[in-house]
Amino acid sequence: MSLKWAVAFPGASRARSLPVVAYGAVYVGSQDGTIYALDLETGCVRWKNRVSAEVRTGLVVERMNPDSGDNPRAFFGDLIGRIHAIDAFSGRLLWSVHADIHSGATITGNPIIEGHKLFVPVSSLEVLTAADPNYSCCTFRGSIIAIDIDTGRVAWRHYTIPEPPVHRAKSAAGVAMLGPSGAAVWGSPTIDRANGVIYHGSSENYSSPADENSDAVFAVDISTGERLWRTQLL
Repeated sequence: MSLKWAVAFPGASRARSLPVVAYGAVYVGSQDGTIYALDLETGCVRWKNRVSAEVRTGLVVERMNPDSGDNPRAFFGDLIGRIHAIDAFSGRLLWSVHADIHSGATITGNPIIEGHKLFVPVSSLEVLTAADPNYSCCTFRGSIIAIDIDTGRVAWRHYTIPEPPVHRAKSAAGVAMLGPSGAAVWGSPTIDRANGVIYHGSSENYSSPADENSDAVFAVDISTGERLWRTQLL
């Protein structure tokens, strides 16, 4: 086995976007926010486009619908919590929306297409700022959102922690501490088509008190976003 071709991302020190093969191309994002469609045989750039921030997720490319007359689309998230839809054959941006109003929101797990909805896991970089003794920690809650793939409109949102965090105490530095928080959704969800259910996991709580929604697995109604059950594993 020998190397067929290689492509370097300009100015990048890491590559965290999962390459995806579709329509004779390799679709991949880079650290500076550039999206590439590389020819599968040669590695040559068919097109590229740049979005607002580093792309850590893979691109999810939809199947071609010969009846629609439109090009297939690709969907992905970026480091600052935006979800993007692009034309898979030209790279043209179709829509872009924020997955969460929280300033620390980020997208790390691949979205999943099912029907006319895009299901997106929402995580947060707030876990990094929690170590600052002068930071009022923490206010982010993980979630899964369902987005209409044609418009980018959010159809429903399932929070891992149902209620917003509240003031709990003051730190030694005199800063307000809030909780429970966190339980971010770092990974991709799984679709159970037969039962109309979407499953996803959650991460640790970002602040005290720890609750039953961290380090857990959730089952959510795929049509409404209603929680069906939750099992905490740690």
